[in-house]
Amino acid sequence: MSRSDKFHKGFTLLELLVVVSILGTLAMLGLPSLGDMLARAETDSSAKLLQSALSLAKSEAIKRGESVSVCASSDGSDCATDAWNTGWVVFVDNNADANGNAGSIDPGDTLIRAFAPSGEATLSSTIDLLQYDYRGMGLGAAVQNFKFCPRDNDSGKARGLEISVTGRTRVYYDGLVCP
Repeated sequence: MSRSDKFHKGFTLLELLVVVSILGTLAMLGLPSLGDMLARAETDSSAKLLQSALSLAKSEAIKRGESVSVCASSDGSDCATDAWNTGWVVFVDNNADANGNAGSIDPGDTLIRAFAPSGEATLSSTIDLLQYDYRGMGLGAAVQNFKFCPRDNDSGKARGLEISVTGRTRVYYDGLVCP
């Protein structure tokens, strides 16, 4: 090996600059897609978290043989009207007086679990209280819906959660409009 071979190992400054510029260009092209993917994941996560809370309420109603309720909650211990964005609680309404307003969970009721929303998706609904009877059937006479919108209000990333009269839930993606 000659002495001049020692100096030809590695990359030149020009080669490194070309590689760094190519990587930078690829990163710039991929960042918007990454942001969209994260926004979709955030709304999916929020919808699935509420769906799991509703599944818990339904299974607890069947297991306990009595009605179980779910309402919006801002403090994790009582209902709060129009507070779905701050969390929700699953509880047994032992004296059947819950309506989704503050004071719905009184000392005689049994709090099963409190949930905090995941991410910053905006959650909206027209109902204040969901209830399941001892068979796991919804006590409402109509289909109920929740809408999850991402921070940027892009309707393409929004998710909906539908609760049927039978208490079955499903996540859907089409036909949603965010404000």
